[in-house]
Amino acid sequence: MHRHRTSLVHTKKKALAEVRSDINVTPLVDVCLVLLIIFMVVLDKLARGKDVPLPKTLHHTEKRDNGDDLIVSISRDGSRAQIWWDRDQLADLPAFKQRLEDELRRKPRPMYVKADADLTYGSVYPVLMAIHDAGANMVQLATQEQKEAQ
Repeated sequence: MHRHRTSLVHTKKKALAEVRSDINVTPLVDVCLVLLIIFMVVLDKLARGKDVPLPKTLHHTEKRDNGDDLIVSISRDGSRAQIWWDRDQLADLPAFKQRLEDELRRKPRPMYVKADADLTYGSVYPVLMAIHDAGANMVQLATQEQKEAQ
């Protein structure tokens, strides 16, 4: 009769010193990396519009962004103003007017204007007039709440 070797190997009992009690961290690292990638992708989508320092106001009423509003930002680039449509920089005021008219023709929507607090009124005025001339309704100027009176 011929005996199999595998039956001899499996009959031996392991000593306690041979048992490994290490934690397998590979699945944990995989999950953390997937969550990190998801967080990085979603974080970029959370902030809308160009980030500019906004004027501070008291008695601030906050309206939550529903994702459907148009965001126009006006940032300061040296002595001149730069116009941004959401996160896309526009070349000049005529390009802004054209894009605004096209967008409002497709679907009229509320609009937020985020202007840099360091800009002069004369830098922001042409953009506001272009918005008015295009016939935009429900235009709001974005501000940042001042926590306490100074």
